[in-house]
Amino acid sequence: MLLPDGREFISWERPLQFAKTYYVDNRNARAADSNAGTQESPFLTINKAAQVLQPGERVIIMTGIYRERVDPARGGAGPDTMISYEAEPGADIVVKGSRLVKTGWHPSTGFKLDLPAPAQVPVKIYERRLDDLDFQGYNPFGMASIMQDRVYLMPKPEELWRHLVRRGMVFVDGRRLAQVELYRDLGAKDGAFWCEHDGLAIHVRLPGDADPAQREVELAIQEQVFAPRTRGLAYIRIKGITFEHAANGFPVPQRGLMSLNRGHHWIVEDCVLRHANGVALDLGAQDWDMERPAMVGYALIRRNRIDDAGVCGIAGMAVQDTLIDSNLIEHVGDRDVELAWETGGIKLHAAKGCLIRHNVIRHTIHAEAIWLDYENANTRITGNVMGDNLETLRGGIYLEASHEPNMIDDNIIWKATAGAGGGSYNMPGHGGWGITVDGSDETVIAHNLIGETQDAAIKFRHVEDRIVSGRGGTTRRNKVLNNIFYRCGKAIDFCNVDNTADGNLYTKDWGGVSEETQSVGRGLNWLPDSGTTLRLDLDSWRKFFGFDKNGAYADMAIAVDLDALTMTWSIKGAGPQAPLGAPFQHDLLGQAADKARLPGPLVRVPEAPTTVSIDPRR
Repeated sequence: MLLPDGREFISWERPLQFAKTYYVDNRNARAADSNAGTQESPFLTINKAAQVLQPGERVIIMTGIYRERVDPARGGAGPDTMISYEAEPGADIVVKGSRLVKTGWHPSTGFKLDLPAPAQVPVKIYERRLDDLDFQGYNPFGMASIMQDRVYLMPKPEELWRHLVRRGMVFVDGRRLAQVELYRDLGAKDGAFWCEHDGLAIHVRLPGDADPAQREVELAIQEQVFAPRTRGLAYIRIKGITFEHAANGFPVPQRGLMSLNRGHHWIVEDCVLRHANGVALDLGAQDWDMERPAMVGYALIRRNRIDDAGVCGIAGMAVQDTLIDSNLIEHVGDRDVELAWETGGIKLHAAKGCLIRHNVIRHTIHAEAIWLDYENANTRITGNVMGDNLETLRGGIYLEASHEPNMIDDNIIWKATAGAGGGSYNMPGHGGWGITVDGSDETVIAHNLIGETQDAAIKFRHVEDRIVSGRGGTTRRNKVLNNIFYRCGKAIDFCNVDNTADGNLYTKDWGGVSEETQSVGRGLNWLPDSGTTLRLDLDSWRKFFGFDKNGAYADMAIAVDLDALTMTWSIKGAGPQAPLGAPFQHDLLGQAADKARLPGPLVRVPEAPTTVSIDPRR
């Protein structure tokens, strides 16, 4: 697949053969870490194998629940001598950063509980001391989620709690309990827990006031689950394993449930990463307060599922030549810390030569689907489906402060709503955009379908006063080509005329707004002019400014089901076909085009209502 500069994205991967294979099986009665790690005499823990493995060797892991941190001692020596951690084919392996606590529970006493009037119904709250847990120097129930570098965070007092929430998490029968700020809050809701000030005791009120001794209660106590303590390891593969329950802090630094720890040339494939307090996976330089490694990135992240990450699904700084392909990322951002500026299904800084393709990113809140932050170059976002990106100050895709060409094409972006704003700087509520181009130049935005955004389908903003890469932003020479805009609050919101729009397909005003002075909700294009903002229909957009000479209105009906990954749609009067540029020869689903293409991410555009699969994963 081509990058924006026309070069092919070429993987470094090579076929693997292994000189030796070890085995781990904690359900085998003969398993022990003193064993040789053979199939007949397996290791008990994965971490034992992690200390033994040499370049060109692998470990195969058998079905079981492994409560441990895997800390690889070394990496491989090259593409053909990687170290590999693999699930046995068909095995169900879950590696957890939590501990099961069956005993030690007793009724909670000594704290005031304000029960809601007038019922004054007794509630059942239980407490447990945590002194018996082996925290190994890291007690997340005594640590705030916020970490040391918060140069941009200026919360109001009423916003502090969401940053000071303790990192430890409690799971009951596999479901995470909510954490409350004060003990008395347990009187107002069940399914919640509270930490004492020293982090050495917790108080829980289970759903239905159940007794925790009669439930499977797990306490997440590890910061990370698979993460080398040695920085910069390379050539490691992880395949087919589930990792969960990381009591990590909020970025930065980016310290994921799974972490490359500033390494490079990793493969993470067919894994599940879920239930991270902060970040699920970090894959770059990790911390902007550290010297940048000589090499970072070059990762292949494919066919994974990331679910329930409080702040970020995938996070990376200075990420080079990395492929993020065919992943499912969902339920990200519920910790509500977008004003700390590190949120997203995927959040990368200074991504260069990267390819983000064929992913599904859905059901995020207070978090963009994809955020490319600062100095991104030659990176392409293509063939992804994202949506239900709620209460975010941006929306689906956010490209920030990037002065070199990038490309966003053949994506479906469906439903984004605005965030509330806040902070001591009183940031107003805004957002709900499909794509945001912020102080960035020469971006190609082509053949996307953007629908049902609260505000603009594509929003352009100036940041002239932010000096990045030696100069301020200009937001110029961007191209918006052959997209479909369906029932968006606005369509294109340009911040200057030095940009291009052509071949785009629009819905006409669909009658949702009747108030003469309300211009959002009509799908108009916006453009600044002499201190004011013009609200333009397609005819005036074309007549007065020369935009969209080949654009058109069409009679459309589009409904996207993000859970089923289907789309029922029809477009009558689909408009002119665009000449087929080299990057756009295949659509979102891999269908080849002929010499020309209609607008939007799919080659075949039906005139009668038709339901199609839109799952882009390979």
